[in-house]
Amino acid sequence: METLIVNVPVKYLPEIEYTLNVVLKEVLGLDYGVEEYNGEEIRIRVKGDALKRSLIVENVLFNTSSEQWLKEESLPILPLSNWPVYDDLPELKFCDKKLPVIYGRKLSNGRYFEQGENYLHIGLDIFGSCFFMLTRYEEVALKERDKHERFPAKASLAYKEGFLLRPIVNEYVEVLWAAMKRLWPGLQRRERIYKALLTHDVDEPFVVYGRPWSQILKNIGGDLVKRKDLNLIFRRLKCKILKDRNLDPANTFDFIIDLSEKYGLKSEFYFMTDHTAGPLDGSNYSLESPDIRGLMSKIYKRGHTIGFHASYNTFRDSHQTKKEFEKLVVMAEKLGIKQDSWGGRQHYLRWENPTTWQNWEDAGLDYDSTLSFADYAGFRTGTCYEYPVFNLLTRKPLRLYEKPLIVMDVTLLGRNYMNLKIEEVLKHIERLVLYCKSFGGTFILLWHNLTLLEGWQRDIYKEILNIVS
Repeated sequence: METLIVNVPVKYLPEIEYTLNVVLKEVLGLDYGVEEYNGEEIRIRVKGDALKRSLIVENVLFNTSSEQWLKEESLPILPLSNWPVYDDLPELKFCDKKLPVIYGRKLSNGRYFEQGENYLHIGLDIFGSCFFMLTRYEEVALKERDKHERFPAKASLAYKEGFLLRPIVNEYVEVLWAAMKRLWPGLQRRERIYKALLTHDVDEPFVVYGRPWSQILKNIGGDLVKRKDLNLIFRRLKCKILKDRNLDPANTFDFIIDLSEKYGLKSEFYFMTDHTAGPLDGSNYSLESPDIRGLMSKIYKRGHTIGFHASYNTFRDSHQTKKEFEKLVVMAEKLGIKQDSWGGRQHYLRWENPTTWQNWEDAGLDYDSTLSFADYAGFRTGTCYEYPVFNLLTRKPLRLYEKPLIVMDVTLLGRNYMNLKIEEVLKHIERLVLYCKSFGGTFILLWHNLTLLEGWQRDIYKEILNIVS
């Protein structure tokens, strides 16, 4: 394997080295070494190249003054420029014709691209722009939050500039690769194959079994007035009268597992171990319950994965995160559940940058899959690849990986969010899946067991699995 030599400025060295690791090693699978120098651009060459060819990449974000770093003043200037990238790199694959330039500058020829006898110069700040998206830089610089203290999609650069539905980091990497292949045709990259990952947050495993009549009658009222579903009313009453958890309308776990196995897919079920916010954390179930222990054992024995669902108030609380995860590990050991890695997701997608990532790192988790916007589905981190994360405040890479969530059911169907019709849901998912397939990425779906109570919900879930598989 040929070795790249990357010349980098000394300023923001930890940030640059992290980004090189993600882009060159994690994504492309290339071998490289880093050498510091006094210039401003990032320069790439191949060790032992007799022609001494070089790829020059503009470096804008990592030339930000320390006074402006992580401040609003350092954010990209709107509206963004667009680079008609196929005019310069027609051999590119999968990218859209116009590429938004998050950070960059036009070169002396007035374009974002220049080629000489032994060099290529790209005006797009590929590494700084990737760092911006992967680390969620803007979520530290901007203070806007929704009622659940989450950074909303509509405040993001990707939403404002219309590329939230595109994995922009993947596109930037393709630009880099096309330029490298033009200079060094013999380079080989890591092959990536598309896959789908189905995940399920277990907020309420049961909605009738073990519940008081007052709650059940209230839900029946909703079935009658809002949902207009007489069959669901009958199922609630039958479960309550017969006191059979297998008849509970929310006990859709066998349906989920059977369907996953039909399509050759794996499901991950994320369980809560504590309830720090009362009703906001769903039903107050306990891992010590024989019903929950039986459910976890069944999932594991059928070859699927148990994961961690951190309660509502943990996203800023390292101690509580660790306490809750330890409960899950202890119960898994009691049940004979052994897994090579542990991951999961924050309840309500509550996440603070970089506090929550650091909490998960400190608790000993291996991966997180929280990062999708609650109010709009798409590529919040700009990628459909899993990747190691970075703490913007300590300036250190973490062992923790992020597996970016692409779509949550509530985001698509919720009245306070996208509120899509069934045909719109399927079209939206088709577009996102197509991008994931194009880049050999992972389409990660969150579908709650609660969003399968009604017949039309089960039908749409079947249609979605047809698309994602």
